[in-house]
Amino acid sequence: MNISPIASYKQNNNQPSFQAVIEKYVKEAQNDIKYIQNVSDNLLTRLSYDVFFKKISAEDGLDTIRAIKDLLGGKMDEGFQHVLSVIKKDAKMERQELRRQQKKNKKTT
Repeated sequence: MNISPIASYKQNNNQPSFQAVIEKYVKEAQNDIKYIQNVSDNLLTRLSYDVFFKKISAEDGLDTIRAIKDLLGGKMDEGFQHVLSVIKKDAKMERQELRRQQKKNKKTT
């Protein structure tokens, strides 16, 4: 999958913070918005499955869904809100697991 870094600058300093966005989903969302003024349930389902089955990281999925949300102008239906909340939970668990692994590695070294 193509992951494109999008640089954004934090308000408090000029350090770039990068987001990884899965381009295929963003392009498909743009087409959906162009023709149906919303994002298809099929796109959201495939994105959530890719996160669930670890084809993409939860953080990348979260960045992608946020980019799609921006394309929609912040307008979200219930399905979109549900997928966003599920991916947020997965990303939080992923970060917690990463922290546990880092602590474990520090103890062993």
